[in-house]
Amino acid sequence: MTYQIAPAQWDSRFFAFPIGHIELPGDYTMTELETTLQEAQPKFRLLFVSVPKEGPESISLLGNKCPCYVRKLFFKKDVPKNIEPFDSHIQAYTSTFCSSALERLAVQSGTMTQFRQDPELAPHFEQLFLTWINFAVTKELADSIWTWQESGRHLGLVTTRFAKNVNPQTGQVEKEGRIGMLSVDAAHRRRGIGKQLIMACDFWCSSLDIPVSAIAVQKDNEQAIALCNHVGFRIDRETSVYHYWSPGWLYDVRRGWTNTAQER
Repeated sequence: MTYQIAPAQWDSRFFAFPIGHIELPGDYTMTELETTLQEAQPKFRLLFVSVPKEGPESISLLGNKCPCYVRKLFFKKDVPKNIEPFDSHIQAYTSTFCSSALERLAVQSGTMTQFRQDPELAPHFEQLFLTWINFAVTKELADSIWTWQESGRHLGLVTTRFAKNVNPQTGQVEKEGRIGMLSVDAAHRRRGIGKQLIMACDFWCSSLDIPVSAIAVQKDNEQAIALCNHVGFRIDRETSVYHYWSPGWLYDVRRGWTNTAQER
C-alpha cells in the first residue's frame, strides 16, 4: 500500500521541476511512507510530506534527514450573517496591474513560510511571492483581493479564493472561502488593519453565500494566531511539513531537471 501524491502544479511550474504533496493520515506508517517515496523518486524531485499534528524537528526517510520546515495551524470560522461595516480605507483591488506596493506586501507575507526556510528554495523565495501576487491580480491565484489604502498607498492586502471540500464523514460538498495571502506593512501593524481585511473577506464570503472562511498560519507566527483568535477563527487541524528531496536528479542546460534513473 502507498499514499496518494498530489502534484503541486503551480509550485512545479514556478521552480521548473516536479513537486508533489503527501498528506498523511493519522495512522500512517513509516514503512508505507518510504515505499511511497521510493516509487515517487523518478517522478518528483521534491515532496512535501505533511504529518498530522506536531511532529519531531526532523525525520529520517530512506536514509535522508528531512527537516520540518514549517508547522501550520489551519483555522476555520463560520462567516457572520450580519457583517459589520468595515473601514473606508478598505478597497477591492480590481486592477490587473500589480503595484510595487502590493509586491512588497506579498514578499513580507512569506518570510516565515517553508519556501524561506528551506535553503534549496530560499534563493527563489522573493521571486516566488512576486509571481504569486502578480498571478493573483489577474485572478489566476485569487478570486478577490482587498487592500488597505492610506494617502494613496497600499499598506495591507488579503487574497481570497472560493473552494469546495468533500466532508470525509458525510460525503457532502462544503463551500469555503480560503484566505491565501494576508499581509500588513511591518511599520503599520497593531493598528487593527488585519482585522479590517478579514472583515472584508467575511463580506465577500457572505455576498456569495459561502458559509465558512479558512486560513492557514505558521505556528510560530504569534501575531497572526492572535489575530485569528480575535476575529473568531478556531483551530481545525495542525500539520508539520517535511521536505524530501529525491536523489538522482540532475540539471541539464538544454533539458532542465531530469532524473537519471528514468534514462537507464
